[in-house]
Amino acid sequence: MAASLPPPRIVPKPVRKAVDRAVLSVVNALVYLVDGGQRPQMGNAAKDLIFRRDKLELWRIRSVEAEQVELGHSEIEVDLAPRLGIPVLLIPPLMVRPYVYDLRPDHSMIRCLRNAGFDVYLIDFGIPDTSDEGLSLDDYVLDFVPRCIDATLADAKTSELALVGYCMGGLFALIHAAAFRDDRVRAIVTVAAPVDFDRMGMLTVAARLGAPFVDTVMDRLGNIPGEWSSTGFKLMGGPKLLTRYFDLALNLWDEDYVKSHDAVETWLTDMIPYPKEAFKQLVRDMVTGNQLVQNELRFGDRHVDLRAVTCPVLAFAGKSDNVAPPRSTQRILDVLGSTDKTYRLAPGGHIGIIAGSKAQAAVWNPMVEWLVDRLLKKRG
Repeated sequence: MAASLPPPRIVPKPVRKAVDRAVLSVVNALVYLVDGGQRPQMGNAAKDLIFRRDKLELWRIRSVEAEQVELGHSEIEVDLAPRLGIPVLLIPPLMVRPYVYDLRPDHSMIRCLRNAGFDVYLIDFGIPDTSDEGLSLDDYVLDFVPRCIDATLADAKTSELALVGYCMGGLFALIHAAAFRDDRVRAIVTVAAPVDFDRMGMLTVAARLGAPFVDTVMDRLGNIPGEWSSTGFKLMGGPKLLTRYFDLALNLWDEDYVKSHDAVETWLTDMIPYPKEAFKQLVRDMVTGNQLVQNELRFGDRHVDLRAVTCPVLAFAGKSDNVAPPRSTQRILDVLGSTDKTYRLAPGGHIGIIAGSKAQAAVWNPMVEWLVDRLLKKRG
């Protein structure tokens, strides 16, 4: 009689899961360490140069009939919505590269807007060098932003547009509408844009303590190095400065988590210089003087009166943002002249609100819905 075979050993499900995660962790770690992951894909949405003057550039995101979108380990084809009639112009902050709006092909605010049917335009202020130390906020407010708005409207062959900006980019949008009384601006969306600088907590305290020395230090230093800005942002992340690599180690098995971490880390480490005179002006007039909400801010002969902003405005604030805390951004409801103004809290800090894993659901998609409603609605 033949000997019976022993029953197959059944590996408990938790053990199989742990082994699978261990293998994936090793593979993802090797990819992350060897080829750097996301950098080649950052800011790579197809686009065409519309306008250039010195370092200033305006790009139009190329519209396509369909797009292959990465979803996990596979790709799916997405049919894009019909094109809408009013363009959206994205304004980046200073010291941040414009690819903050296009971090990954599968996690991109630019693609989110484009896939909803908008013609999307993107400003790139360029990378300041020593020849740009004399650039002031006046150059951005009175020249760069208006020039790009004119070029956007000319290229799109329309008479109206929407402005969208993160942090200082959002302030540039509000300041433009307030200084120029520009009724071509149909709607404005700001993300993590502080309005009341008296309510920025320790940043306000630090800026005002250092204000008497800013001019002397900046005159010796020149432009603020991008590395300094990167370090500052990381330090303001608080405990995450210490835990983010530990969190990465725990989640190495998750390819999407590794891609997200790599993209955000690359962006944070890749900040660009802040022009000397613009920084001095920011500290003196906007942070220390708080002139924006006090209705005292001027650029050249332009008076920035936020009560003159009458178009619809949507403002997002990060619940845990310690750079532009909610108490600073919420003042937008009090100071704008618009009767159609919406304020929304979203999960995340100053970085997570625009680039985190919840940004699409909490910020980008609601922004798209709001813009479609406001831009397709006829003026009363």
